[in-house]
Formats: sequence, structure tokens, C-alpha cells
Amino acid sequence: MSSPPFAVSHVIFDIEGTLVAHVRAIRAGLAAAAAEVAARTGRSDVRPEELWAMRNEVAVDPAWRDRSPTAIRRESFRRVLVAYAATEDALGEVHDGYYRARNAALTVFPDVEPALAALQARGLMLVAASNGNVQLDVLGLDRYFAGTQYADDIGVWKPNPGFFTLAVERSGVSAAASLAVGDRLDNDYEPARAAGLHAVLVDRANRVDDAAVVRVRALTELAALIAPS
Repeated sequence: MSSPPFAVSHVIFDIEGTLVAHVRAIRAGLAAAAAEVAARTGRSDVRPEELWAMRNEVAVDPAWRDRSPTAIRRESFRRVLVAYAATEDALGEVHDGYYRARNAALTVFPDVEPALAALQARGLMLVAASNGNVQLDVLGLDRYFAGTQYADDIGVWKPNPGFFTLAVERSGVSAAASLAVGDRLDNDYEPARAAGLHAVLVDRANRVDDAAVVRVRALTELAALIAPS
């Protein structure tokens, strides 16, 4: 893999944390789910932090370690309901309530649309690839992308490098002609490079102090790292 400028035809974007600010949205979803659990159980002490802790507990459970984030989230809600002696028929409402509130609170970073429009205008093929399930059309971003890949649909999740291998194969392009863009070293940058792709880290908060990592502070800086076709 070479250094910038990268000679690529395809750019593969992570979604959560890269295109979309999702932390506040997750908090909103957990608050809604906690309120639904409280309503179903008659308890007043159900806290969003408890649901978050249960989600993390499920994520490290060996039986669930290789499952999708969506499945892990649903199982965490089920376990909380069981712990409060609630019937599992409430699970659907808790799960749906979480996603309704989360989706309503999602916001697109301000640098995203200018960056995507500039890359699209240069003829680059843009692909969105995510472990999550945020739908681009809900946010008005679908018009920029030639394709999408969700881990739930392919059965492979980051940080498995195979996630990126499948993304380039499904796009009909080589890894060497592809650039992966994401906000996490462990989940995006490193596995993409392991799969043979070029990679750029989006580090909006300037947290990474490693000269070996190719990074940008805003997505609008990305075009300068890609060689003219």
C-alpha cells in the first residue's frame, strides 16, 4: 500500500461515527428503551446505564461474541426484561422503541455532504459499509452511494478483515484500488489495511498521535489525499 495521494476508484465509508453522529442518538435510544422497560415492569428505577451495561455484558459473552450488534442489542433487552421478571412479549416494543428514538436523534456531521458531493463529482464510486443498521435514505445520504454493505446481511463483522474483502469483491474492484474511511483504528483503519485496502482515519477530535496513521480532521480534507483519475 502506498502513501497519499492514493490512486483509487472506490471509497468505502463507515457510517456510525464517520458519516453520522451516533453517540447522542444511542443515549436517546437507551432512554426510550429504559422507559419502556419501566412501563412494562412497573419499576421506577430502570436506568439507561443499566441497559448499556447489559449490552456490554452480552457482547463479551462467548456465545454472542460473533453475533451482530443488532442481535446483541436485542438480547441485552431480553435479559433485562427477564431480570425484572417481565414477559418476553414486551421485547419487540422495547427493541422498536430504542430504534425509533435512536433514529430520530441521528445527525449527519456537517463535513459529510460537501465531501461526498466533491468525491462523487470526480467520478469516484462511493460505498457505505457498516456493522450497524443506520439506513442512508433516512438521512438523505443514499444519493451519494453506489452501494451499501451491512454486516447483518453478509454475516461478517468488523474488525474481521474479511468484511472489507467482501466489500471490494461485491463492488467488483481490487483492494489496491479501494480506500476505506472510518473513525476507529481498531474497527476500520487496521482491518482495512490488513485486507489490502488503503485507509484513512477520520480523527475529528484530534485524539490520535501517530505519524504512521494517515488521518484527516474533517472529511472535506479527503479529496486532497486521492490522486486525480
